[in-house]
Amino acid sequence: MNRSTEKIQRTLIELMATTPIDEITVTELCKRSGVNRATFYYHYDSVQGVLLEIEKQVEAEFYEFIKRSLISDDGAADKSFYVMFFEFVARHADICRLMLEMQRQNSDSFLYRAMEAGRSKVIATMTELYPNCPTAKVEYYYIFMSHGFIGLMSYWLKSGMRESVEEIAEIGENLANNGISFLA
Repeated sequence: MNRSTEKIQRTLIELMATTPIDEITVTELCKRSGVNRATFYYHYDSVQGVLLEIEKQVEAEFYEFIKRSLISDDGAADKSFYVMFFEFVARHADICRLMLEMQRQNSDSFLYRAMEAGRSKVIATMTELYPNCPTAKVEYYYIFMSHGFIGLMSYWLKSGMRESVEEIAEIGENLANNGISFLA
């Protein structure tokens, strides 16, 4: 990514914090980013095209995260899944806030695609760890946990990321592993 596309993308994320994407014009985006229209159209065909490119970049990184984060063949990962998940969220805090807002408006959002990307890995891992557990039960577990993580991520972002990545990861891990006893 070059400096012009970086400026355009960062400016779009900033604008979308206060303005719906359908109301953001190429003219406004170019003016605020300091990039001329010819440069904009060299890289993108529309404002929505910029958002699509941002989503593709974050999605590609998320898929790499999924590959690295879940239990490896030898049963151990370099870092806790929870720490890696919240490191990913922290690196992309602005876009994650944006995606959470967009998810409320669109069920075909990156957030839902990301949840689907994690589904098969988690289900395969849980099935291996609990071979006698029915698949339907593992599916319910995944749905419950993934939506819980979206809520946890959303609250963490909205509250200004007060907890460190390690602290919020520990909260997520404790909730996932211990449920209600987390409150004790």
